[in-house]
Amino acid sequence: MSRLFAVAVLVASLTTSVSFAWDNCYYSACDPCEQAFCSPCGPIGCGSGTGSLLDKFTLYGWVQSGLTVNNHGSRNTYNGASTPLDRSLDAFSGNSYLLMSRHPSDLSVYQTWLGLMKGCDTSRGFDWGFQTDLLFGTDGRYGQCFGDQTFDHGWGSGDYNLSLMQIYGTVGYRNMKVRVGKFASGMSHEALPAVATFFNTAAFNCFNMPLHVSGAMVDYTVSKNLTVSGGWVAGQQNSFENRFGDNAFLGNVTLTPWDRLKVTYNLYCGWTHGLDRVPDAATRFGRNYHTGTEIAQSLIFTVNLNKKWMYMIEGVLADNSYDTGTTKAYYTGLNQHLIYTINNAWAAGLRFEWSHAKGTIFDVANQTFDGYDSCAITLGANWTPNKWFILRPELRYDWTDYNNGFQPFASGTKANQLSGGGSVIVKF
Repeated sequence: MSRLFAVAVLVASLTTSVSFAWDNCYYSACDPCEQAFCSPCGPIGCGSGTGSLLDKFTLYGWVQSGLTVNNHGSRNTYNGASTPLDRSLDAFSGNSYLLMSRHPSDLSVYQTWLGLMKGCDTSRGFDWGFQTDLLFGTDGRYGQCFGDQTFDHGWGSGDYNLSLMQIYGTVGYRNMKVRVGKFASGMSHEALPAVATFFNTAAFNCFNMPLHVSGAMVDYTVSKNLTVSGGWVAGQQNSFENRFGDNAFLGNVTLTPWDRLKVTYNLYCGWTHGLDRVPDAATRFGRNYHTGTEIAQSLIFTVNLNKKWMYMIEGVLADNSYDTGTTKAYYTGLNQHLIYTINNAWAAGLRFEWSHAKGTIFDVANQTFDGYDSCAITLGANWTPNKWFILRPELRYDWTDYNNGFQPFASGTKANQLSGGGSVIVKF
């Protein structure tokens, strides 16, 4: 059923006449841009054109469909599957821990994204705006408020889920803007929207940072080279209902000392009441009600070496500590991208990631005593022959020294995995 649905959506997208919300400002992956970072001329703030969406109501979206397979031949298995509509995916099956491609070992629709926004242009004084993004597909679960299991949590069934990834309003005057609502945290170089990334699968760094938050943020433009943001958020992946009383500060500093270099520092710090944060396994969700501190930091350098080569290095440090004195989780990671722009249509990329972690990813339940190391190397490409089409093939190899009762791959039997696949993105 999921395969037929994926094919139907993809064919419909390719055969339907599309109209562009922007003619001179369209999306592409940020990595191969000629500038060190993309001009914020699109709803995600990642476009390669020169147009402006300010003061316009803009309807936009895309469909991403693809598949990823692995050398172990592991396929999706389900628990309690009386019908395809109420089946629950076994988290250790299929592509295991390949985030963004973890669930589908068959052709699937990863993202059907529909957004509506109005830009907030404060160059002349006061203005207002808003943005709302609706996400449906196998990635839909990641956009839900699974932190406190409220609001859009549980929308959908089986492999396919629906989420309101972002819904917020903005008011501003001159150099200052205030955002209130649910919005992406922006803490990782790799983001959930498919059009804002280069690779088909996601780095572990992406999912060890808060994906989205609910709260209020102040954005202040100090100069053309420096912006700062900060505000209160109701924990991570929570809605405003915030039923466990999480509180945190989210801040960001972005510096562009010269045209070819962008430096970003992100900070999340606060407290929670203890949570096993597993977005797609409700039976493992629970609070222990012990107060815990959470801190997550990322430092990202993006530099254009020349018009062909772009290099990005991202360092991540996250740490959770609880007042029981026995529960502690941490994650240290380093993610690197090297992107080569071949021509106007083709770009090739190499990603290498290393991480040292405890109590996260493979180790959520078992709590390895001294942590474990993991590495992943990914070779990918983007073919973008026009404004609305992207073909994204990829080959990836993961390995780890984790061995605490089971191995992470091949349904708990292997410590490494070779995977390959790709996706097609159709923008409208």
